[in-house]
Amino acid sequence: MDIISREEWGARAPRSRSTVSWGARTEFIVHYSEGPTTQSVRSIQNFHMDTRGWSDIGYNFLVDVQGRIYEGRGWLTVGAHAPGHNASGIGVCMIGRDGDATSAATRSIRALYDEAGRRAGRNLAKLGHRDVYATSCPGDQLYAWVRAGMPAEIEEDDMPDYVSVGMTEAQDLPPGEWVTVNWGKEYSDSAHHHWNQGGPSLIIGSARYALTANVRIEGLPPGTELQARVIERAESGGHVDNGPIAEYLASNGATFLHYNVAADTVRNGYRVRFQVIQYGTATGRITDGSAKGLVWST
Repeated sequence: MDIISREEWGARAPRSRSTVSWGARTEFIVHYSEGPTTQSVRSIQNFHMDTRGWSDIGYNFLVDVQGRIYEGRGWLTVGAHAPGHNASGIGVCMIGRDGDATSAATRSIRALYDEAGRRAGRNLAKLGHRDVYATSCPGDQLYAWVRAGMPAEIEEDDMPDYVSVGMTEAQDLPPGEWVTVNWGKEYSDSAHHHWNQGGPSLIIGSARYALTANVRIEGLPPGTELQARVIERAESGGHVDNGPIAEYLASNGATFLHYNVAADTVRNGYRVRFQVIQYGTATGRITDGSAKGLVWST
């Protein structure tokens, strides 16, 4: 495993440093830089030292989408990547945004994990930054790989497609009627799962998928019963398969529904949509919402 040294990438000298033993290392924490894949390691170090005020670049190692590994603080220097876990955790950052992960990058991250285990004499916990801190890091795509166990040999075709959409217009929510949410804004959809700009469909079958949807509902009296579900609607003939239903109660003020499908499949010729219903007597309004999906086409 080749690691580009600090001297090779032109690192600045740290202002200070503290170290730990391998006995203190129990975690391996994956991050992303949330910047372009063209970011230089030196620019990340400058941001951490000059803007954040840290003593050095925050990560122990960094990996780019070509799979090149850069030395940050190194194996046993305490990082600045995850509060409360900087001594116990080795922080590794992929340079890029959500959806930028490549098989070359994940292979290199896995190689660092395996080397850390060899040096520590045991396996370290495999974590994403969001497992130890309230953040979206390392993005849904890379986090799905971490949760899958950081498979050592992942092919490009095995990386999930990423769909991220939002609402642009409010929708009425009358009593006793399933309302299909329309998604007018695309944030990410490189594989074109979002069926027509502004449409309700999120995922094209056949595929395995995980989906999270969040909507804000206003105008309902506290205690009003609500439900949410996904449906899988046939492109021809209009046949519908109903997915799992989640139940909620309206609260004072706006009500926020968080709906999650951890794992499901959709058949060929079907498309996944998200629906909400309420069982009160007054018409409410779905005023805002977003949905994110990871999709493995089959």
